[in-house]
Parts: sequence; structure tokens; C-alpha cells
Amino acid sequence: MKKLFILSILFSPFLLSCDKEPEPEPEKIRSYCYLYHFVPELGSVIWEIDDIEVPEPKDYSVLLAGSVLLESASEEISFTVKHSGTKEVLVSQLVPMEQDKYYMIIVSGPADAPSLLIREIDTSRPQAGQVRFQAYHAANGQSSIDIYMGGSTPDKRVVSDLNLLSLSESFEVQDFDARAAITFTAHSEEYNQDSVILTSLYNDQIGSGASYLTVLAPFTFEPASELTIWLYSLPLE
Repeated sequence: MKKLFILSILFSPFLLSCDKEPEPEPEKIRSYCYLYHFVPELGSVIWEIDDIEVPEPKDYSVLLAGSVLLESASEEISFTVKHSGTKEVLVSQLVPMEQDKYYMIIVSGPADAPSLLIREIDTSRPQAGQVRFQAYHAANGQSSIDIYMGGSTPDKRVVSDLNLLSLSESFEVQDFDARAAITFTAHSEEYNQDSVILTSLYNDQIGSGASYLTVLAPFTFEPASELTIWLYSLPLE
């Protein structure tokens, strides 16, 4: 049976004797998952992996990272999101997972019809002096967006026309550009100061050679909450 490894308690009973060593446990086969909840109106949700519930509801915007025990090097694992109050199933999907690989799983969208986005995480290291990003657009009420790093000239546009509930491709930028400014704007052919949505405030947290997911989303699960920019570290090999 599969389960989040961080929630597993595995017992291997054996007898100790003076002249016999215990049998070694078989090597566990694992895959890794990073789970995110960005559904407005829901303060928390329950994650379920192959019919095993994570014990505590997980709050809006809080990352849940863990590993899944597999029975073979490649399997389909069921990920289900439930309402934390009624236990109603909100969305469920089979995710093909492979040994030692990492996956990003984001639940977002309207509370009455949320969806799951699943992507394998690129764990290779960025080039020297650069930072890798992926960007997710979870700001309900906003049309497609552009992202600029380090300035407002065309060469500083790193993402263009990213639709709601979409994840950008991975991209790398110079670390000094990422630290200088990360600006989200409504999509337009050219930079327009009037279309600026937000500029980041956490630039000093960005490390050279690191990898991040950045999300444009409400600050809380309340629909009227102001937008903010969330920043999450991603794993590297």
C-alpha cells in the first residue's frame, strides 16, 4: 500500500541473537511530491494518497512535501483532494510517478470545480550565477499576465501571456535580476506602468543557484483578499 512516507511508521520486527545479524530491510522505492492548495473560499483541504488520508487538513498556501512508497519503479498513484469539513471529494486524479523523481501537484480554481495541475520538477542545477523559476497564475479575476525580472525592458520579460491556472515553463535569470525586482503585470504587448499588479518584496531571500516556484494568488483564501506573490523553494539534485 502506498502512502506519504513522511506519515508512514514502518515496523520490521526481528529477533536479535549473539551469532546472527538481523536481515537487512529491502530498499524502499520512493517518489516525491510537493503539494499546494490555492482554492479560494477553502481555508484548508484534506489530501488523500491512494486511499490514505494525510492526518491533518492542510491550510491554504501551505506547502506539503513528502514521499510516496512505490511497489515498482513506475506506478500510477491516486491523489484526491477533499473538503476539510464535509469530506466531500473535490477532485481526484491518477498521477504516473517514477522512482526518485519529484512532482509538483497544485489544486486550484473555483471551490465548486477545482482542478489538479501535475508537473515533474526539474531538479538539475541552474547555470552558475543564475536562478531557476517556474511561475503559476492563481489570481482569480485577473486575465493573462506577464512577468519581468530586473527591469521593464523587453529583454527583462521572462514570462508572457500566462493564462489563469497555468504554470510557466522553467526559465533561468541572472541572480542580480531576480533580486532587483520581480514584477507581475497584466498582459500587454509592451510594458505599461498602469498594468502593474505587484512587485515582489522578498528579493533578498533569493539565492544564487536555487530553484523556486512563484505564485500570484490571494493572500488568504477569502475571495476579497488582496493579491500577493508566494515564493517556494524547489528541490535540486
